[in-house]
Amino acid sequence: MKKLKVAVIGAGVIGKMHIANLAKGISGAELVAVASPSIAKHQEWLSGQGVANQFADYKEMLTTVEVDAVCICSATTTHLEIVKHVATLGKAMFCEKPLDVDYHRSKEIAEIAKQAGVPFQVGFNRRFDTQFRQLHQVVSSGEIGTPQVVKITSREAELPPRGALKTAGNVFIDIHVHDFDMAQHLMGDTIERVYVEGGAIADPSRADEEGFVDTTVITLKFGRGGVGVIDCSLLAVYGHDQLAEVLGSKGLAKIHNTTPTTVETFTEDGVKRDKPHFSCLDRYPASYASELTAFVDCVMNNKPIPVGAKECLNAERVALAADISYREQRPVYVREVN
Repeated sequence: MKKLKVAVIGAGVIGKMHIANLAKGISGAELVAVASPSIAKHQEWLSGQGVANQFADYKEMLTTVEVDAVCICSATTTHLEIVKHVATLGKAMFCEKPLDVDYHRSKEIAEIAKQAGVPFQVGFNRRFDTQFRQLHQVVSSGEIGTPQVVKITSREAELPPRGALKTAGNVFIDIHVHDFDMAQHLMGDTIERVYVEGGAIADPSRADEEGFVDTTVITLKFGRGGVGVIDCSLLAVYGHDQLAEVLGSKGLAKIHNTTPTTVETFTEDGVKRDKPHFSCLDRYPASYASELTAFVDCVMNNKPIPVGAKECLNAERVALAADISYREQRPVYVREVN
C-alpha cells in the first residue's frame, strides 16, 4: 500500500512532537526527511528517531528527497517564505498555527495555498482532542439547545522564557489563538467583538517586554448574540489548566482537566490526587497524532481538510483585535482588523 511521504521543516518543540509521531507510525504516512537551520544540534536526537535524511536547508531537502507532503513547524515568521516555495512544487502542506504574526502575510499564505490547489491544514490540535471533540459533538447535535455562553479556562504551568514572544507576535496570536478558534468552533459562530483586561500580573518585572501579557480576562460577543469569556494565565503553578463549558437553552456541557492518573488517596491527613498535566505536550499527545492522521487521510483519499487557512484567519483576526483591545483599553470589533 502506497504511503504519503512526509518531510518536516523545523525541529523545535512542536516539530519534535510531529517528528516523533511520524517516526512511531502515523497510519498511511512515512517520515522521509527533516530540515532545520540548526540541524547540527538535533542530529543525535533525529538519528535516534530513525531519520536518515537530515538537512539544514529545506529547499535542498525538497530537491533531494522524494516528498509528497510537508509539515511546516518552523518559526512563525518563516511560514510565508516556505509556503511560497512548497506551493510551487505542488506539495500538500500541514502548517502550524498561526500562519503569521502579521494578518496581511497570513492572508497571503491563505491565498497562495488556495491558488496552488493543494491540501492545506492548520495545526489546531485541540479540535482533535477526545474531550474537546466530544464537547463539540454534544453542542452541535443540539442536545443542549441553542448555545448561549461559552467559558474557557486557558492556563499554562510556567512562564515562557524571556523574549520568547518577541518573534511570535504576542500572547494573543501565539497562544490564545487556540482559545479563539475553540470558542468559535464550540459556538458554531464567529466572534464579532472582543474586550480584554489584564497585564503582567504574575510577573510585573516583565511589563515592558514586547508582546508579554501573563494574565487576562477576555470577553466575547458572537455574531448571533451569544457571549463568552476566556480567562488566561501563563502561570498556574499546579499545571496545564484547560477547561471549557457551553451553556445552551436546554442545558450545559463541560469538560474537565485530565491528569496523569485517576488515583485518589484518602487518609486522615486529607485527600490526594494528581495535579493536571504540566504542559500542552503532556495534555494533548494523542491530539497531535490525530491531527496528522486526519491530514494524511484527507490527502491520500481526496477528502476535505478538517481545519484550514479560513479557520485560522478567523482566529487570528480575533487575536489581533484582542491585542488592540488590550493596548487601547476598549472593546474592539473584529471587523476593525482588515
